[in-house]
Amino acid sequence: MMVAAMEALSTAALRAAVVDAVLASCLDVTAVWSVGHAPSGDESEGDGIRLLVFGTRQVLERLRKCDGLHDARVQLLVVVDGDAFVPAWGAQLGSGSLACWAWRQISPVEAFYDESCWSRGADSDGVVARIRRRAFLLWPRLERHEAVKGCITSDEALR
Repeated sequence: MMVAAMEALSTAALRAAVVDAVLASCLDVTAVWSVGHAPSGDESEGDGIRLLVFGTRQVLERLRKCDGLHDARVQLLVVVDGDAFVPAWGAQLGSGSLACWAWRQISPVEAFYDESCWSRGADSDGVVARIRRRAFLLWPRLERHEAVKGCITSDEALR
């Protein structure tokens, strides 16, 4: 999907359009997660859409060549070896690893992790804060009967 066509979409529609376009462009993607949510489920303020794609270095290179997917409102991180991730486009900030994030999948469709950032207080110069974040599986979609009893589905989480 071209960036111009995606500009008028709502956040949920843009997220769905990007996931569809990524999956159509890269058949080797094994999972797509929506990341950057507060523990309550809300997306972080001002961060736009953040997606974590599980794939390979080849998936990363393919996504970097798909200029029509690149959208400044979307941060797309690609896990290239089961742990390390790098941005597929935009500023090359945001590289890291699931181990450093303390990624913990608590159900088939939900995970928690810790993200490091600079503290924003006036007297917190040079202090790094660890912020708890929540992630939801977007693809492959788990049907309600496949989810573990008592767990929410990714559709329920992102409503």
